[in-house]
Amino acid sequence: MKDVYVFLPQPGNTRAMLAVSALARAMKEMDKVAILRCVWRQGQANVLIGVLTPNLSDKENVVSFSAVAFL
Repeated sequence: MKDVYVFLPQPGNTRAMLAVSALARAMKEMDKVAILRCVWRQGQANVLIGVLTPNLSDKENVVSFSAVAFL
């Protein structure tokens, strides 16, 4: 694997916090991950293929994106 990014909701945005938490909890409950294509903004031309995994804790529920190498 290459880089790992943690996707956090915007601080103070309750709807975003609930959405990210619900996604992470559902993925964990169903024992699922997501394979996705990530395109960054603001001039970054890279397109990454990766795996989105849930990370649950007592403090917060987030999702992590792990970029994978592909040919």
